[in-house]
Amino acid sequence: MKSARLERYGRRTQVLAHDRHRRELLVVVSGCLEISSMSPNGRKYVNALLGPGQVAPLVRLLEEVPLAYDYHAHEDSVIVHLPSDAVLAVLDAEPLLWRDVAKLGLQRQRLSIVLLQNQMLNSIHGRVAAALMNLVHFYNGQGEDGAPPLVRLSQTDLAAMLGLSRQTVNKELGRLVEEGAIDMRYKRIRIVDAERLARIAAGT
Repeated sequence: MKSARLERYGRRTQVLAHDRHRRELLVVVSGCLEISSMSPNGRKYVNALLGPGQVAPLVRLLEEVPLAYDYHAHEDSVIVHLPSDAVLAVLDAEPLLWRDVAKLGLQRQRLSIVLLQNQMLNSIHGRVAAALMNLVHFYNGQGEDGAPPLVRLSQTDLAAMLGLSRQTVNKELGRLVEEGAIDMRYKRIRIVDAERLARIAAGT
């Protein structure tokens, strides 16, 4: 696509550091894109981690609005920048493609609602399990070479996603390890029993 550009980013590099007002989509080729924000007092909130094949921010297809979040490479990443105008031209030329955009938008909305419900109604244990399930989805749900799904995430970042302390998250992850749902290494969480993790997330 004309004007598209491929960029490589090191870990924690801000992806839209100099052109936050440019209307474009970010497509993750490899690595992981972190969508987060920081409060005036330095408290961090992580909204999502997007793995290969994921696209953001979809709102830039429809409106020229300020970005509500910051975008960083969560790890060494390759990102394609697609100008929104060029993407819109393709979508308008093939209107059926808008259906896929709508599906993606509705899917993101559903996951956001589920996350909010878990935040309000679920136990802390269930919230941690549900957050890991959502992260696996955004990582496309597959491990390398057929291995169980792997989430590259520190306990500090997971705590920032859930609004919990790192100590609380560490305790709940330990419980999930004991229950056989996950395996945990340094900044690596591997889902070893997705069905069990889903039952815990659902409180059953």
